[in-house]
Amino acid sequence: MDRDPDLRFCLLGAVRVRRGAVDLELGGRQPRTILALLLAGAGTTVGLSEMVDTLWGDDPPVSAVNVVHRHIGVLRRVLEPELPVRATGDHLIRQASGYRLLVDEHNFDLLRFRRLAAEARRTDDPAVAVRRYATALSLWHGRCAAELEMDHPSFLAVEAERWQVTREAADAAQRGGPVRMVLPALRQAAVLNPLDEGLQARLLLALASDGRQAEAMHTFREVRRRLVDELGLGPGPQLVEAYDRLLVRTRPKVTCSSCGR
Repeated sequence: MDRDPDLRFCLLGAVRVRRGAVDLELGGRQPRTILALLLAGAGTTVGLSEMVDTLWGDDPPVSAVNVVHRHIGVLRRVLEPELPVRATGDHLIRQASGYRLLVDEHNFDLLRFRRLAAEARRTDDPAVAVRRYATALSLWHGRCAAELEMDHPSFLAVEAERWQVTREAADAAQRGGPVRMVLPALRQAAVLNPLDEGLQARLLLALASDGRQAEAMHTFREVRRRLVDELGLGPGPQLVEAYDRLLVRTRPKVTCSSCGR
């Protein structure tokens, strides 16, 4: 197959397809949702039934499958403007149970993100790992399929990968990598997951390692207040341990007046 090398697919933020420097017009919410499902599948087949369920829930119209087919046809011609009517094309492939979009790590941000994260995990050098993680996380520009504002399981699973990689990046930084490189991703993760104590604890430690003890203390107090207000719970073990480590960092050293130590 002769796929267009200038096409770039984006899911880590708004759903986008670019040809060179130009954003392609993807149409309304329904075709964008179908494309987002195909992208979240990352080259695997997405069933027609899943597309119908996502678009209409428990009350699909009689014409639902035909509507999906029409949207697929439109998307094919967006990707390949010269494609003859009813032709399959080189990007969107029909399978027995649905469709799949042919993508790879060179033209799709999610697969590039996964490759960089895998490279980071394989290295024993925390500085190299942090740089790989930071590059991977820089590919994110908002929530998965952000403009759809949809808590679909496929999108949530992709976001869960982001948060896991953020945790791994923070841990690598604590082992000796450049902490400042992971702080932007950690801050964003903490904002988007205010009750995730694992992420919040890692943010505290990263701030302290970067010499921002006052900000770390303020962050802990804010997280503790939010946990009490929203869940009626105090900080769990991860946050308490991070706070204790923070206290050790901020506690002034006591010197011996007689010996100067």
